Amino acid sequence: MSLVLPGRFFVKSRVLLITWALALLLALYLVENLWVDRWIQARFAGLPSLVPEALTPVWFVMFGLGGIVCVVLAVCLVLVARHGRISLRGKMCTGIAVIAACVLWGVWFSATSGTKPAVSAGARPHKLSVKLTWDASTSPVIGYDVYRRTMNGRGYEKINRALVTGQTSYKDETVLGGTTYYYMARAVDAKGRESFDSAEVVVTVP
Repeated sequence: MSLVLPGRFFVKSRVLLITWALALLLALYLVENLWVDRWIQARFAGLPSLVPEALTPVWFVMFGLGGIVCVVLAVCLVLVARHGRISLRGKMCTGIAVIAACVLWGVWFSATSGTKPAVSAGARPHKLSVKLTWDASTSPVIGYDVYRRTMNGRGYEKINRALVTGQTSYKDETVLGGTTYYYMARAVDAKGRESFDSAEVVVTVP
């Protein structure tokens, strides 16, 4: 006795497989960009970063691909939801996976786009600044890099154009009043390798 399943079952099962595969691949890339890449760069400075520079052609390509994948995932989710042979639990798990991948894509866009709050045309130049100091590294280093972010949970951006050498302090003169900044520093050795992040310092500019 043989059991013959209709071709429609295999088509729908393939859609379910594609949905999970796309959601997993997208999530893995986004997690690497948002959280893992910084750890990799701190441990293995010679490895190329997979995080594209903000608003470069590569960034726009990755942004477009991520958007296309999210649209495809939404279409696949509709097909999965309408399929009668997939259990309710399977549909719910697939929906959660798709939503999580799309939310991660939105977080990635916010963290890597490099957008800044707009300054009104009538704003006057300011002389606000933040003076940062830190303890010298106990290991042989040639200088320090200073990093800053403006919202808890987003990625840091290096704010010193040249390596800070001969001192353990830095004056940030690009701050805006009424903004909270998060700072940390990394020591740099003779081979250009950065240390792990220092303790984070939070400063609110009045």
